[in-house]
Amino acid sequence: MRVLLVNPPPHQRVDRYDTPDFTRLGLACLAARLRADGAADVAIVDAKFERLSYADVLRRVRDLRPDVVGLTAFTNEIKPAARVARMVKAEAPGVHTVIGGVHVSALPWETMVEFPEFDLGVLKEGEDTFSELVATLGAGGDPGRVANVVQRVGDDVNVAPERTAPVDVAGLPAPAWDLVPPSRRYLFMTQRGCPYRCNFCANPNGRTVRMRPIDGLIEELRYIAAVGGEELYVCDEIFTVDKERTHRLLDAMIAAGIQRKIRWSAQVHVNTVDEDLFRKMKAAGCFICGFGIETGDADILKRMGKGTSQARIKSVREMARRAGLPIEGLFILGHPNETWASAMRTIDFMAELGPERPILGVMVPFPGTEVARMARNGEGGYRLISSDWNDYGKQIGHALEFENLSRAQMELLQLIGYAKTFLANRRFREFARFAWDYRKEGLAVLNKLVLGRKPVPVEAEPEPARWSPYFDGAPVHANGVAPQFRSAAKERHAPERLSGLALSREPIVRRAEPSARS
Repeated sequence: MRVLLVNPPPHQRVDRYDTPDFTRLGLACLAARLRADGAADVAIVDAKFERLSYADVLRRVRDLRPDVVGLTAFTNEIKPAARVARMVKAEAPGVHTVIGGVHVSALPWETMVEFPEFDLGVLKEGEDTFSELVATLGAGGDPGRVANVVQRVGDDVNVAPERTAPVDVAGLPAPAWDLVPPSRRYLFMTQRGCPYRCNFCANPNGRTVRMRPIDGLIEELRYIAAVGGEELYVCDEIFTVDKERTHRLLDAMIAAGIQRKIRWSAQVHVNTVDEDLFRKMKAAGCFICGFGIETGDADILKRMGKGTSQARIKSVREMARRAGLPIEGLFILGHPNETWASAMRTIDFMAELGPERPILGVMVPFPGTEVARMARNGEGGYRLISSDWNDYGKQIGHALEFENLSRAQMELLQLIGYAKTFLANRRFREFARFAWDYRKEGLAVLNKLVLGRKPVPVEAEPEPARWSPYFDGAPVHANGVAPQFRSAAKERHAPERLSGLALSREPIVRRAEPSARS
């Protein structure tokens, strides 16, 4: 079997996630597992990192002639992934197109209904499931019997049983970095899972935290340095979730001299750090540390369930300052029942803390989160204003507003927040550098506010007729128009080939027994 893993081109080129300076870690992990299991000959095409067009991706497909094309997608990437799958199917109808990632994991049945370009979906963590799926396809077996797989069968969508245990990350091979172009910046994972229940996060890796062996991590770091890597973003949900293990990892990094070759950043939780840990992180090469602070409103913070307080956040900020470790303060505008006043409290708190790198995003109702459930039901003061997945981006999006706080007001508050954080702390030169570094994002927001123009797609094409069952029955306010309930629109826009799938929102579940490897 020949497998091609694809990170699709971006819908637009506005923020840094559209044109990343790092390759896709998830695809490198999948490729390494396929190779270790001997399941397939595997290649990777990272269209975002390589700045490839859709035509470029199709040329790679023609050259490699894969049996399986695997795609990965967050919510705002699902339509570009479907476009690649549609092009592959037009070129080679016999190729199996497989979608994985957070979006299909949150909406397995809905994704397969909305996007007939996908033959199969891999849910949640993909290494075990995708490797077994590829082996099953190669042997001519029934993919519907592989746990955590969703399959299109005629007019039915079959959802296999879930796996009984999460992926054992300690047994995974190191990511197949040799299959992607070298980079100066890499994503690096030391563990998976997050024990917290934030209402805006889908927590795709589950609440069980699993650690990779420290010896293997040091070997991977040495490899990255040897191929020219200079900087890492440690993409653990919470790098310091186990403080004792974090100390041991940092000691091993210092002993190996990693800090002389690579600098790195990570996100932590304010309840899992102290000043000694900050000092050791800095000694091991950490140049900035991210905190998910989220809000400056005490009532919202309490309801959020993060288990933190403003007093603790301020204390930890001072610990980092004394340790000489810069911080990245991560805030969100748009928590349930947000108002102009509560948003300004967040801005004031961000300015008071004065993070060296402030990040102020606007809430996105990602499927699978409590915020998304509330928005679909019109709770928390939320109003959905788009049923286009392209509008569900983290920085430049257009999915959500409030009954008493418009999208334009939220984006204006975003600009006010950045300006106040720098100017109130008299960091004028840093503000100028920040504005220059993020000029594309800033201009996109200003274009929306002043001219009402959303960013232009990279390669626009006529949209295929689709019915999105996720929005069926949900009030979507578009361009100031009163809610349009989508069940009526279904008959106008659903393609004929989806007519059999559109009969019910309930998935048709094949009660297959999970295989021995689930």
